[in-house]
Amino acid sequence: MPGKTFMIDVLTPKQALLFSKVKEKLDEKGCRVLITSRRYVELKNIFKLSRIKPVVIGRHGGGDLYGKLASSLDRMISLLKFVRKAAPDLVLSFSSPEAARVAFGLSIPHVSVNDSPHSTYVARLTVPLSRKLLTPRIVGKKAWLKYGISGKDIVTYGSLDPVAWLRDFNPSKSILKKYGLTEGEYVVYRPEEYRASYLNVRRLTLETVSKVFRKDKHLAGLKIVIVPRYEEEIYRRFFKKRDVIMLEHGEDTRSILFYSKGFIGAGGTMSVEAVLMGVPAISIYPSSTIVEEFLVKKRLLAKSTGEKDLYTWLRKTVSQEFEEHGRILSLRRLRKMEDPAEKISETCLSLI
Repeated sequence: MPGKTFMIDVLTPKQALLFSKVKEKLDEKGCRVLITSRRYVELKNIFKLSRIKPVVIGRHGGGDLYGKLASSLDRMISLLKFVRKAAPDLVLSFSSPEAARVAFGLSIPHVSVNDSPHSTYVARLTVPLSRKLLTPRIVGKKAWLKYGISGKDIVTYGSLDPVAWLRDFNPSKSILKKYGLTEGEYVVYRPEEYRASYLNVRRLTLETVSKVFRKDKHLAGLKIVIVPRYEEEIYRRFFKKRDVIMLEHGEDTRSILFYSKGFIGAGGTMSVEAVLMGVPAISIYPSSTIVEEFLVKKRLLAKSTGEKDLYTWLRKTVSQEFEEHGRILSLRRLRKMEDPAEKISETCLSLI
């Protein structure tokens, strides 16, 4: 709707990728779109990929509860001042507690996008304050009803979030040269979000992955590309003698993932990306999600419960030939799936 102003709060790399596509849709409709974000190492450089210059408000609260709450409260005050001045017609977020509370308090419609009902605390703080909730059909409506939202206010779409930023993606080998990589001769590993409120882990997956690689001589020539979440030192401490490549924070990992031998994931988004691109993938996520359980049930994603499972999967994956054509076909199939960004933008536009 021309002349209308939307504010989108972006808190993670996934949200930056998804909402950059939503912004494109809204821009095409002649809308004004404001992007807010926070200081967070995970977001370093990510906005350069989509040429978005966000207004940075507040910071990530770290791993302890006091720090999370203090940072959230400080950010809420600053965001309140920004929103009051910007006067958006609608606020959109991936269930940002600060954005939801400020929008609700100023009587501005807030729309949530969320595929993670397992993130209980975030859901309790945002879903009841949202005019609409958008979620993948795989997750469904039932999982959200306990958070105080009516089924009629939940909108589902027939795909998964990464489809939005992979449907027009064309892989390029140029980024491989930057890190000295050769297609099919490395695996990508994404550690868990161990500072997240929904995840309480006693043993880091780093311990499991590093131990498996240390034990197996057949994996000696295979490089490990780590997509770090926090400080590099912790990863290098576990992989002291391995040929480890550490990506920069906010790097575009799509081509690196596409040309990899396989993917080891301890989170959600990159595991889904790998599956959608036809890259062999295994989840060592310490818990489980609805999306993960669906992909495992469909045998699109392997699930490891310990070192033995990971070892077996790695040996099998390493023995397979790298096959680029099949992955290209996987990407082409994504264009036939429903575009989450289109559904999100349409829903937002329908409310004002």
